[in-house]
Amino acid sequence: MPDSRSAEAAEYNSRAGLPAGDETSSQCLPERSCHGCGLILGRETIECPSCGAINLDRKRLRHQDNRPGREIAQSVTSANYNGKYNIYRNSDGSYSCNCLSFLRQKEVRNGHGFAACKHIQEYLNQNPMEVLKDPPKPTDWQLIAMKRLGVECSEHLTDAQAYFIFRDMLNKQGVEYREYEELLKEHGTVSLLPIYSFGVEFEGFVRSSHGIEGLGRSLTDAGISTVSLGYTHALMNEWKIVPDSSVNGLAGYSPLELVTPKLFGAYGFQLLRKALDAWKEAGAGVNASCGTHVHIDAYNWDRRDMLELAKIWAKIESKVVWGLVSPSRRNNSYCRPVDREYLKQLASYGATHLDRYHSLNLSSYGLYHTVEFRIHNGTYEAKKIIPWIVFLLKLTDSVKRGLTHGALTDLSIDGVLDAIGLNRSATSLLREAREYLVSRFQYWTRDAETNPSHAWTNHEIDLDGIEEEVRYDGALRRYHQERRTPAASEDPALPANSVMNLAGRIPSASLSDSELIHGLVSSSWEVRSRRSELIHVVILNPDDTLTCTCRTFRSNKHCLHTVNIARFLTALRRETGAAGR
Repeated sequence: MPDSRSAEAAEYNSRAGLPAGDETSSQCLPERSCHGCGLILGRETIECPSCGAINLDRKRLRHQDNRPGREIAQSVTSANYNGKYNIYRNSDGSYSCNCLSFLRQKEVRNGHGFAACKHIQEYLNQNPMEVLKDPPKPTDWQLIAMKRLGVECSEHLTDAQAYFIFRDMLNKQGVEYREYEELLKEHGTVSLLPIYSFGVEFEGFVRSSHGIEGLGRSLTDAGISTVSLGYTHALMNEWKIVPDSSVNGLAGYSPLELVTPKLFGAYGFQLLRKALDAWKEAGAGVNASCGTHVHIDAYNWDRRDMLELAKIWAKIESKVVWGLVSPSRRNNSYCRPVDREYLKQLASYGATHLDRYHSLNLSSYGLYHTVEFRIHNGTYEAKKIIPWIVFLLKLTDSVKRGLTHGALTDLSIDGVLDAIGLNRSATSLLREAREYLVSRFQYWTRDAETNPSHAWTNHEIDLDGIEEEVRYDGALRRYHQERRTPAASEDPALPANSVMNLAGRIPSASLSDSELIHGLVSSSWEVRSRRSELIHVVILNPDDTLTCTCRTFRSNKHCLHTVNIARFLTALRRETGAAGR
């Protein structure tokens, strides 16, 4: 238990007139201590007001005769390619829906006395009903438990709606209620599977005797709605099978790309297993020319989120990620590493200017509002790809929740997995993914030891200086573009050697980029004379004036050196202002 938490709890107890937590005093009180920080809690307090830990001292499972019921009222196909939703009529007279907007209680409003998403509202417009009077409301435990599942509970939510939201969200997590409750009792929190949509593009082959059309029939027979098309990136609700000329070299097999629709949570993993089993039965194949690309939903991301994800990816790519994929995918021309130039382009111009053939493809955001990870090797094994998807979901979710490259200090496989929430408090689905990822890393590490050609080198990038370097590059571009710009009128209120007045002059020649940048940190520039080997020193003074040791400056209060540096400083200040906006 952290010392700061202990001190905070002791201070809180002291202010409340409660004992600091010695065993004798605590036994005499009806309250109990928070297992997270030691704060004294009331009998019915579940969520600690100090550390936020969940304190469960008894089972909260409903009796069978106290559970709400529901029946399907209508099925709806998503206009955004999110699959099908069901609208249910609940036993308390309210309605519920299994779309993510309703389950997360986002963009819901009062629908005749209960919470309603847009699907429920449209249904009620067609099927009017009386306003529901005073339906039972959710319990404190329901509200707290749902909050931990990422639900923003509406004030209009009923007890039955809360019950089914909680149940449906656990189903999407692939976790039973008893496991969820036990994790809360043990850790006070649960690390969960992020329920963002994901999609996968499997490059590979199918036995030629079966063919692409035959694979389509096998998938359809397995209950996977499938279409076979020419090469296309169009979004669909069905699985797509398209030809792929980028993979080759497997005799007796036809190349293809199997593309999933949007998938969600544990149910999405079930569909993956079913589809990949059907592919294997039809005669699946992969080789070193194949890759597996995973798209993760990034609908609410901005440039800062993407830059932070790219920095973290650059930090862990050669140290961790390369140990999770086959050697054929490291430094592959179709999934090049995220390097310094990539990060500078992203910081300067955003994701749309990046080319897609990188291990982390952010240019997909402009087309699909996703981030694409292209580095995984070709596979038709669910046991390999599902842990990888879990890793990517937890990584992107951690970035969105505030994980930064600076906070990621332990770059071992265990340290990275702990940092993104694949830890002891994770659900069994996540812990199984972690176990596979660690074993995968160990396998490729041993492989590199016995096969020197498979060994990889860790690459270090100065991530903290990226934005500063981008500003310098932008300022240098401005400086060169504006070197012959006519002089601005002099401000007589400022000294003649002020940066502003010097920048208004046009220099007869320019300084080198290295000379301009070199003195920025110390505000002192060393520049070589154009006529001799002499080194002149230019100083930026606290009053924003420049002085130079050359003879011309001593005579005129300006010189080639001070004018160039003044113009560069002005360009840099404009660039910094532009970045700030």
